[in-house]
Amino acid sequence: MTVVRGPESAEPAGGRSTPAGEDASEIMLIVLRMGELLLRSGAPAADVVVTMTEVAEAFGLRNCAADVTSGSIVLSYRSGPRAVPLTEIRVVRAAVLGYARIQALHRFAEQIRGGRMGTLAAAARLDEIEAARPAHPAWQVTLSWACLGGFFTVMLGGGPVVFLAAAAVTAFIDRAGRWLSRRGVPAFHHAVLGGAVATAVATVLFLSGATTQAPLVVAGGIAMLLPGLSFVGAVQDAIAGYLVTAAARAMETTVVVAAIVAGVGTVLYAAVRSGLRVPQVQPDALTPHGWAGLPVEVPAAMMVCVCFAFCVQATRWNMLTAGLAGAVGWTVYLVLTQEYGFPPALAVAVAAVIVGIGGHAFARRTNGTALLHTVAGIVPLAPGYTIYQGLLQLSHGQVGLGFLAIGQAAAIGLAIGGGLTLGQAILDRPSLASHAGR
Repeated sequence: MTVVRGPESAEPAGGRSTPAGEDASEIMLIVLRMGELLLRSGAPAADVVVTMTEVAEAFGLRNCAADVTSGSIVLSYRSGPRAVPLTEIRVVRAAVLGYARIQALHRFAEQIRGGRMGTLAAAARLDEIEAARPAHPAWQVTLSWACLGGFFTVMLGGGPVVFLAAAAVTAFIDRAGRWLSRRGVPAFHHAVLGGAVATAVATVLFLSGATTQAPLVVAGGIAMLLPGLSFVGAVQDAIAGYLVTAAARAMETTVVVAAIVAGVGTVLYAAVRSGLRVPQVQPDALTPHGWAGLPVEVPAAMMVCVCFAFCVQATRWNMLTAGLAGAVGWTVYLVLTQEYGFPPALAVAVAAVIVGIGGHAFARRTNGTALLHTVAGIVPLAPGYTIYQGLLQLSHGQVGLGFLAIGQAAAIGLAIGGGLTLGQAILDRPSLASHAGR
């Protein structure tokens, strides 16, 4: 178990007296609520624990210990050497990335650390943050997901037919997922349905002769389903020492990817066994990459990230900066793979390092959080096309090539998570060192 404790000899921020009894319990409930909202909104466990501890110190809880696991937050406080410790625990449900809420909680914590907010005002402000309605209504989010799926295919060299097909598939997957969620159906089945629908539409387009780039419909359709947030969070938590939370998030990622694989694989297997031709992966038929593809593919990658930022309720300014992060990452990937012959996983790792450095540098300069820029910036690098390639080869009995492609997709995922974490470590080394004793 990894625990963060506040320094026992430090004076409370803002000259506050050391709380005890009901006052301490009230402060602990505020800190726990803030940590719960952060974790539910997708913040990494390490950031949640550090923020909780700093806010507790600012309120005067000097001997405070915090711990986060995948499903719970624990906060313990002892007012004196012989006092009985107070311990509170909160159960946290599944995380859904909400950037606007994370930003609001970050500003909330800054106000408390600056001594500009008391407990009553803090409790009221938390109520406002929790009750705040999304900045973008559901129909606009669905439209944004549709654009993300379409631009994802353009980024890979797709044409107008593929763009429209992927957009329609992604919109359907989003609305179907909302419908299933309201009825308590687990996300696993949503991912299975999404993978199956995307593959079925691609197969129909291929059989009808509407396009020769049908596999890109699958890549665009499942782009919104790939659990980038969970995987990046798992790698970051593992490196930071939060192994239980990392294992839980890694399992969540594995289950979702397995669901997508099941949906795609089922349709492919059924089509092959029925004697139907299925869309083949033909990289030579795609628009040339390298310098020739940059004018089209880089703006498309930027739009993918802008759409993703919109879907997670980011502001207009943050949507622009997230788009720039994605454009930079995709440009680096294209140049390294097409001009210098880098293996895809290595090129993705380098691109992720650059995105990580840029995202954390921007967050430090604006006194914000880097989560949006790092997660959004790696969306174009998601290995949806490689996953489809591996499943297609498995469905044709090419077991060795199929598992090789799926292994390459896994390597790309690990490169993304490790690259982002390395980028943070390069830029934020003093901050990491200051927390090394926790």
